[in-house]
Amino acid sequence: MKKNKMVLAAAAVLTAASLAACGSGKTSEAKETTAASSATSSEIPAEDPAIAELEKIVVPDMPKLKDMGYMKMVDLKDITVEVSPKTVVDDAMVDSQISSLMSSYKDEVDEAAKEGDTVTIDFVGTVDGEEFQGGSSKNYDLTLGSGQFINGFEDQLIGSKKGDKVTVNVTFPENYGNEKLNGKPAVFEVTVNKVSRTAELSDEWLSKHGSDLETDAKTVADFREEQRALLQSQADYSFNSSVQADALQQIADKSEIGITTEMKDYAEAYVIRSEIDNASRYGYGLSDMLKMYGMTLDEFKEEMGEFASDYAKQRIIVATLAEEQGITATDELIDKLADKLSGLYGKKLNKIQLIEQFGGDLVKEEAVNDAVLEYIQSCVKVVEKEQIETEAETEEETEEEIEDVADRGGEGGYKTKKVTSVYEPVSTEAATEAAESESAAK
Repeated sequence: MKKNKMVLAAAAVLTAASLAACGSGKTSEAKETTAASSATSSEIPAEDPAIAELEKIVVPDMPKLKDMGYMKMVDLKDITVEVSPKTVVDDAMVDSQISSLMSSYKDEVDEAAKEGDTVTIDFVGTVDGEEFQGGSSKNYDLTLGSGQFINGFEDQLIGSKKGDKVTVNVTFPENYGNEKLNGKPAVFEVTVNKVSRTAELSDEWLSKHGSDLETDAKTVADFREEQRALLQSQADYSFNSSVQADALQQIADKSEIGITTEMKDYAEAYVIRSEIDNASRYGYGLSDMLKMYGMTLDEFKEEMGEFASDYAKQRIIVATLAEEQGITATDELIDKLADKLSGLYGKKLNKIQLIEQFGGDLVKEEAVNDAVLEYIQSCVKVVEKEQIETEAETEEETEEEIEDVADRGGEGGYKTKKVTSVYEPVSTEAATEAAESESAAK
């Protein structure tokens, strides 16, 4: 499993759930994987009793602050977070977003299929003249050029029209994963039921698909601005979350924190339950996950224990700062959280909807989390990577100038003074001010 510090992110639970509940866009029904596909599903190993027992783990109530442990917190002003510059959404990003959305709403066309079109097909596959398991399907939606089926299959459907019957000849890869099919030539008899294509974006297209997209935009111009605002909200959220996560981890690493047994037990149950639930959303059980990661159950527990230690410390930090700053789940904070999620998903949400969807306790908890993390971000020093590179270049140039003066040894140099007193390294603040002045001049 990839080593990755588990961090408490603003509205983490809510945003994960909202992606499914509130996100725009049409979701397609899952289809059964066939032998024509380039991927095969892994076998699910039988669970042993220890794994089955762990999957039933229940998370206890989070302890009160006084029962979590103790902490001597680092001064937040001593924390520096280095982060990539904020993304500013441009026209190309808007075009890509709209193209992605429109690809889910293809319209039937009475034309020959081309790459990028979706063909709805029936097919029957045979090897050595005999049908094989998983080699047949009806009304299967296949996007040509997607690489979803084995090499050569999709190419042979380009140029076909509705009603056409096409014989597709392909050869299974040597390492396909099925001894009966590995390296074997196969024949698929395909019937094309429909050809669908992404239309050009127009006011008429929006009128037809607007309700599916959950957009109120009536014109292309309005739709583009709506998508630009959505992308910018998501980019800003990503930037802020990155800063907050880094800052929170640094605070945990640099503070003196002790965790009670009660808090340790809560944190371990929480991270294990979260990991299992996340896997289940993709149709995997714990045994599947362990097989994919190549881990034993004991190794999984050990790693979850490491994650839990970080999580517990972060919870103590958030709870402590909430108490110190008097941050409580007021209506104002909950409204602010609802506004943030509205911007992220392009759908207006209010506190009543959030509470109905996720429960009052969770909404209140996330509203406090969000406010505390914003407070942390306002206290720490945030340095964008471009600024860091500029400062490094300035220091390098300064060192070259110093060496040049020293080499001159008084020949037009500054022999009457120490070289370092003439060419003092530029401070971070000075470099920032200089960069800002230069930018303003432009």
